[in-house]
Amino acid sequence: MSEGKIKSLAPLLGVLTFVVVSTTIISLVGDFTELMQTGKVFMAIFFLTFGFFKAYNLEGFKEAFKSYDVMAERSDLYATFYPFLELGLGLLYILILFNSSFELEVFTHVSAMFMMTVGGAGVLNAIREGRNLQCACLGNVFNVPMTKVTLAEDLGMALMALLMLFSVL
Repeated sequence: MSEGKIKSLAPLLGVLTFVVVSTTIISLVGDFTELMQTGKVFMAIFFLTFGFFKAYNLEGFKEAFKSYDVMAERSDLYATFYPFLELGLGLLYILILFNSSFELEVFTHVSAMFMMTVGGAGVLNAIREGRNLQCACLGNVFNVPMTKVTLAEDLGMALMALLMLFSVL
């Protein structure tokens, strides 16, 4: 990866570092040291942080998101509410840390898996087609390019949700 590409990914890598450091601190201080608990903390912080950046400039986010997401291309309503769905997922992950029910855990993990897999499919299509797009992962607060890092982020989150789903089944 070129130096320019790495530099353009700096905001994304910085936010991901914030999520990892915050997860570590909260997990240790809150005694959420069991692997699945730590995963829930990570998912909560991830969705709250990334959802905030997306909601910060909703119109800019929608424009970038609709350029590659398979559902957002077809539904303005989905594109509009997506940041709030992520914020809601972040809150659900906090909720299931403290008050877990089987149904709520399954709903939360399946929802996260669905959203991240659909997002990953759109990213994969854009990368395959060689489109030079802005990633909507941080809204349009930062100009982050669409790369394989974006794909890894989406699919990694879907995989984490799947593993947590298996842990409750």
